[in-house]
Amino acid sequence: MSQPDLSIVIPFLNEERVLPLLQERLQKLTNRPSSWELLFVSDGSTDGSVKFIEAWTRADPSVKLIILTRNFGHQNAVSAGLSFASGKCIGIMDADLQDEPEILIEMYEQLLTEKVDVVYGVRTSRSETKIKRLSYFLFYRLYILLADSPVQMDSGDFCVMSRRAVQLLLRLPEKMRFVRGLRAWLGLPGKPFPISRPARAAGETQYSLRKLTKLAFSGLTSFSTRPLRLGLLCGSFLCFGAVLAALIYLGIALFTSVHVTAPGFSTLLIVLLFSNGLIFFYLGILGEYLGQMFMEVKARPTFIIERTINLDQVSGGDEQH
Repeated sequence: MSQPDLSIVIPFLNEERVLPLLQERLQKLTNRPSSWELLFVSDGSTDGSVKFIEAWTRADPSVKLIILTRNFGHQNAVSAGLSFASGKCIGIMDADLQDEPEILIEMYEQLLTEKVDVVYGVRTSRSETKIKRLSYFLFYRLYILLADSPVQMDSGDFCVMSRRAVQLLLRLPEKMRFVRGLRAWLGLPGKPFPISRPARAAGETQYSLRKLTKLAFSGLTSFSTRPLRLGLLCGSFLCFGAVLAALIYLGIALFTSVHVTAPGFSTLLIVLLFSNGLIFFYLGILGEYLGQMFMEVKARPTFIIERTINLDQVSGGDEQH
């Protein structure tokens, strides 16, 4: 079987309502490459999504399905799809049509024209709630401030990559996958592609604020050790403040006639609460890093495949990642 020009990895979780709309949009594409494959990855779907894709695979052999045994998370589902992608170029998009297939084809054409390894979507606007927009804004600015490696501002997983980029990405041994961060870490030639992210075409998002927060912490702790230095900075600041306050009170006692009559209970309570809060805050940061180390050391596979459709052989990705 000849190598397709483009593979598109599409992870999904309970997207029964939006998949028919996605199918319609994909089939209407007029400028798609002459050969392609659509790699759908079911990340533990429990609705009728899998049955819909199964019917599609029977009608179109270029549509392929990977079914994971349970929900392993969006980033691991993306990694599963990448491990099976055989195209000369590989695209990643979500099934909810917030990543538009027409835009992905434009990104693919730019990848070929400019001869770069990555073309990634940069969101100039979002049709989402104010809380989510604020959360994304704060995360990316904090990520840029803390990350030790290059960062692609306001970019998501929506991208097109060369075969070389995907092969290098799959060689990275992390179990806690943060695909957009790993993609930036590679340092390969890339181009941003401005996009306006639309609202979901149908259904409800499966990416709750809790899951987004978990992904954000994973991204920050995977690519930066700077938060660990907060303990040193905060401890130094508190020690300096304590010494300064002691000298001030000593000076008052020795060189003035002022006598402190109030016990200063409120001040003491505030200082204790503040210092203890910093201690627990820093312990939480340490806990995040220890949790990352714990998950990496166990070296469990990041996904397990139950079965595949229209794929000739099972990839080694479930063993390696």
